[in-house]
Parts: sequence; structure tokens; C-alpha cells
Amino acid sequence: MGRTAAVYRRLQEQQSRAVENCLARFANSRILVVEDNSVVLTLITRFLNHYGLRQIRPARNGLEALEIAAEWLPDLIITDLYMPVMDGVEFCRSIRAGRALDDVPVLVLTGIENHEERTAVFEAGATDLISKPVYHLELAGRLQVHLERSQLIRRLTEYKERIALELDQARTMQADMLPDRMLVSEVLETYPVDMASHYQPSIGLGGDLWGLRPLCPNRLFVYILDFSGHGVGAAINTFRFQAYYNSLRDIDTPGQVLNQLNSFLSGILPVGQFATMFCAIIDFECGELTYSSAGAPPALLRPEDGEAGFLPLDGTGFPLGITANADYEDKIQGFPPGSSLFLYSDALVETPDPPNSVFTYDSLAGFLNGPHAGKTCADRVASVLGKLSEGNVTTFEDDATIFCLTYLNREFGSDDR
Repeated sequence: MGRTAAVYRRLQEQQSRAVENCLARFANSRILVVEDNSVVLTLITRFLNHYGLRQIRPARNGLEALEIAAEWLPDLIITDLYMPVMDGVEFCRSIRAGRALDDVPVLVLTGIENHEERTAVFEAGATDLISKPVYHLELAGRLQVHLERSQLIRRLTEYKERIALELDQARTMQADMLPDRMLVSEVLETYPVDMASHYQPSIGLGGDLWGLRPLCPNRLFVYILDFSGHGVGAAINTFRFQAYYNSLRDIDTPGQVLNQLNSFLSGILPVGQFATMFCAIIDFECGELTYSSAGAPPALLRPEDGEAGFLPLDGTGFPLGITANADYEDKIQGFPPGSSLFLYSDALVETPDPPNSVFTYDSLAGFLNGPHAGKTCADRVASVLGKLSEGNVTTFEDDATIFCLTYLNREFGSDDR
């Protein structure tokens, strides 16, 4: 018997040292102990001190513990079940009622064996139960499990907050790539146009862009771009695009722009990634629209007389980045005063997923030709978004971009608006 007892003691000592080593990394953890019995409180405190835990705060009842917890924000709480003023069950409910301590592990000391009562303790918000009388190795083992869990949750929360902050910064940077108020005002003051736009990334960051670039007092470059996919990967590609696009000093024709962009993107995009793009130069003096497309949804053009309504332009062409051998040609369309151009990303005809989409290419043109679509660019954009809302569409599965421009029917260069 003596030899057996000695072996048992050695095993206990080894187990105790192992637990002590594991708990050493939690030495700075804040432990709140809620216990009205001073003997039990002293015993638990000694156990915790033995395992290297020094930041310990006592409380005599649940109400006192709530005040300490709100100020101190403990990493773990050990509480008795039966106490004066506020018992352990009510204390657990109160802890879980507030968001600040919702994830803090609460270990309840109890001697009850009734399954219904034990279930009620868990329903009140307890994380775990520790049987009385308290055995120090069981207490230490439970502390290790729940402190590790608490630390993991805290790290995940900090990581999530950091990612959210970085995404907010990226979202701001991406929004800055779109035409700002100063550029839009400059275009409205320089050219005889009415304009409206809508940009909505599907998950905060997206792969869509639209842009304007004044070329001279009578020529304006416009484009709409859509990278495959959405989210962070697509957004990174928009930053790549913008850096290269901004380096283009001279824009001669839309086809020349697409050829240069394709040469650049085909050299950097991974296999399976690409971009569709429509770009055009509006010559207000000649009343012409010169355009080129890289697999973009067919742009809609409304002639000045309006009798034919919005008609699709040829959107054929290889998407950018697929092959370096693609060649993009320019096409010319009349665009006298009174004409309108409507550009959009494919989210408009893929929401919800086909065949249940609110719009098809044909029905979108038909909708814009109806009287309910309005006559101004802002009315047209708003009416399209409103029609989508009627179809119970509150969010897009893909990034959504709309741009509408009308060549106002007035003498070019006039300031009369």
C-alpha cells in the first residue's frame, strides 16, 4: 500500500506541475471569484496563486460581483451558486444580458446532482460547472480550457476588428478612385451634359469602376469596368488597373486604350481572372460617339429623336487579360444633342440569378424606353434601382454600377442650363 501511495503522489505531483506550466502563460489573466463563504474563498484563492494566477478579485455576492466585473472586465469568473443578495443563477443571467461580458467564461461552483437544476444553471448562462468540494487539479484543468478559449476569442475579435479597419480604409481608397465631386462639377460646367451614377459593391469591396476624363473642351472620355469576381481579390485588381490607367498620358481612341490595358492585364492577372470594359469618346462638336468594348454588357444608346428608344450597341470583344493577342476596334455612332448613353455592369441582368432576374438585356432597354423611367439621368438610374427593389432585391450578388449621360439639347459651349 505504501508503494502504491507513493506512486500515486508522484503522479499527482507530475500532473500538478504540468498544469502549472500550462497556466503560467495566463499569469496576467484577471479572475473574479464570487463566494460568500470566506473559507472556500481563501481556499480557491490559494489554489489560483499556487498555479501562478495573481490578478484575483473577490466578491461576496452577485450584485457586488456585477459592479466589479463592469469596471474590471475579468477574463474568467468563478461563482458560487447559493449566495445572499443575488445568487449565482441571477448573476449569470445579468452577466449574459450585457454585451461587454457576453463571452467571459463563468464557472459555477455547485454540489447539486439534480439534472434539472444543473440544466437551469446552464440555461442561465453558465459556461461550466465545478463540483464541490473543490479539487484543485479539476479547477486548474477547467481554468486552462476556458482561459485558452477566452484568449482565442479575444484574439479572433481583435483580428476581426483589425481586418474591419483595414477593409474600411481599402473601401475609402476604392471610393476615391471614382470621379469625385470636383471632377463631376468640372465636367458639368465644361460640357453640355446631364449625368447620374450609382456604385454599390456587393460585399464592401468590389471589382467595378466607372470613370470620366476630359480630353479637350469638346471631347470627353467615359468608361465602365468590371473585374471578374468580387471582394478583396477583385478590388486589388481595380487598384492595379487604376495605377496603369492613370499613367496613360494620351488617349487617342477607345480601341487604343483597350489594347494597352489588355497588354498590361494579360501580363499580371492569374489564369481565370479577367475584366470586361466599355469605353467611349464623346465628341460634342461633331456629335459622334466613338466606342470600343471588351466583352462588356451591351451599352444602351438613345438617339436624339427618341422614337426608336434605347438601342444596344455592339459589346463583342475579348475580355481584358485573357489573351495578349486580342485586338480592339473602334466603332462610331451618331451622338447629336438629345442623345443618351446608359452603361451598366452585369449585376443588373443577373439579380437575382437567371432565369429569375428582374432584368434581361432586352427588358432593361424596354424599361428605359417606358414613360415610368423618366427623362433625366437621375430619374433613369433611380427608376432602375426602384424596379429592382420591387423584385425584393435589397442587395446585389455582384458589384453593381450604373452610369447615364445625356447630351443636352442646347448650343455647344452655352452656359445656359
